[in-house]
Amino acid sequence: MTPFEDALQAGQYATIIDGLLGQARTAREHALLGIALLRSGELPQAELPLQRSAILGDPEGTVEFGNLVRLLGRFDEARAHFEACLPTLLDPELQLRALRWWGAAAFAAGDTHEGLLKMERAWHGYVAYGDDALTARVTQSLAQMHAVLGNTPRARLLLTEAIRALPVAPDSAPRLSALKSLLDLQVKDGEVEAARGTLAGAKALLVLSPSPRLAAYLAFSEAELWRLSGAYAEYAAALETLLPVADALGDHHLRVWVTSRLAEHHSLRPQHGRAAELLHGLGLPVAQWSAHLWATDGVLRRRRGQDDQAAESLRTAARMFRDSGAIPELIRVLLHQGAAELRLGRHEDVAKALSEALTSMLTLRALHEVKPDLEELSELVKYAVLEPELSPYMEPLLDRLSHLAGTPRLPEDGAMRLRVTTLGRTLVTRDNEAIRFAYPNSPLLLAYLALEPDQTRAQLQLTLFPEKDAQSGAGYVRQCIWDLRDKLGPEAVTCAGPFRAPAYRLGPGMAVELDVEELLTAIAHHEVARALALYRGEFLPWVEHSDWVAQKRDEARLALTIELRREMEHARTRGDERRVVLYANQLLQADPLDVDALRERVRAATAAGAPAPELARYTAELGRVFH
Repeated sequence: MTPFEDALQAGQYATIIDGLLGQARTAREHALLGIALLRSGELPQAELPLQRSAILGDPEGTVEFGNLVRLLGRFDEARAHFEACLPTLLDPELQLRALRWWGAAAFAAGDTHEGLLKMERAWHGYVAYGDDALTARVTQSLAQMHAVLGNTPRARLLLTEAIRALPVAPDSAPRLSALKSLLDLQVKDGEVEAARGTLAGAKALLVLSPSPRLAAYLAFSEAELWRLSGAYAEYAAALETLLPVADALGDHHLRVWVTSRLAEHHSLRPQHGRAAELLHGLGLPVAQWSAHLWATDGVLRRRRGQDDQAAESLRTAARMFRDSGAIPELIRVLLHQGAAELRLGRHEDVAKALSEALTSMLTLRALHEVKPDLEELSELVKYAVLEPELSPYMEPLLDRLSHLAGTPRLPEDGAMRLRVTTLGRTLVTRDNEAIRFAYPNSPLLLAYLALEPDQTRAQLQLTLFPEKDAQSGAGYVRQCIWDLRDKLGPEAVTCAGPFRAPAYRLGPGMAVELDVEELLTAIAHHEVARALALYRGEFLPWVEHSDWVAQKRDEARLALTIELRREMEHARTRGDERRVVLYANQLLQADPLDVDALRERVRAATAAGAPAPELARYTAELGRVFH
């Protein structure tokens, strides 16, 4: 065995590259150089030596050339290569290795059934081969496939087995890859603390055995942890850092994933030009787009208001994900497709897309991974609650969806745009990041100045804090103003007028989106689903003494209940008693003591032939009002 063969076994790839770069002459030397470059993450540089080794007849170089082509995203070429070379391989391990990468290429090309079968065959072969370390490597590849298909328990079981068997040295890459796969599962399932522990372990392993490619993949998984934890600033920064790394590595999967996520992030801001530039900057013809790219195109178009084209792209992505069995990805695409169809008024298509998405969500218990999408599409969720054909699917999900808010919209023009949630809870966000104020009443002052500008300190104190005496109330108003300026910038609150009694207003660079205003607008346009998505409880429920707050509270509740009564009456006129029950349920969430709604619900449920337990519950709730 040559020193370079020894170096390959020991994972000393730099030694091989330094010794053979520009010096390789034989088939085996080209193979050793190409494999070292491949495992060091230098994919474009590895192609020529591996191709030469394959032409010159080195068996391992031939197999690894097919693996490289797969990693570069040329899946059909890789499949044809393995189909041609597999019968020529005499070494049993190389036969299994070729079968493994052939399965991976087929799976990535969308033929998940063929890919899974070939990977299973390779796995069984490695088990019989008797090499625990090699078996564990294939085990983690098989686990990744099951994770994509939504078979999470199977994936976890396989990953646990692989991590136990894979060594830390001399080559830690397979163990690190398995840890990365486990991290992805934990992130998707919302196991934040467990994910952080796995991430820390993977980073420690990466220090012992650096690999640019695995470091990039691990960084992408960490970015997903930021996204699903709501840390969007860190998420965006991580993706921006990863984009040039993915381009330099030439890794097709990483380029597609990072580009898709970053394009969607920019479209949400909404920086639509930058998003489109990123998507099409990949340089792939539309005919070669994967399901992920069609999905990204559909989401970007929906956010730009191009609903017809969005629905078409999303249908294409859904068909590809459905054919490949990628159910978690399919759920997300169907939700966005449903939102596009809803805006187009195609209610039958909405029901079809949502039925499939909700059924799959219940089957997989997959909610955390699509949490950001559900928050964005909360109007769609409320639409489902009010549809008789869809509401049965929603019942098991309602408690887990109670956190939903309205659609976040972020600035493109440089102005500071704040989203202020006041209904049922209090939350102020900037760029999707929650702002933590020093004083609990700072959001109250922010909301008031957005609705009622040009108020003196005395007027603010009397309106918002009438329970305080003049001196302490004025001092508290000053503290809240300081708090707003401290967290939002010195120009967040401005004043003008007499020195001793200046009038306060929000600064000209502030753009505040208040959910209570959006609620009233939605009701004025009879957008009931949107209104219900926004109304999650009383206006500023923790404020006790302000008549202004009580007035806004009554205004919001009354507007919503009047609109719901109007819809109930329309449904009753049409003889749609099931929908009357659904509207009554929503009305009673806003006003649980509305006797007329309680009575109407019992009447409509009886007329619709509701199940006995449901009718008994409605009757009991009506009876409790009188006792």
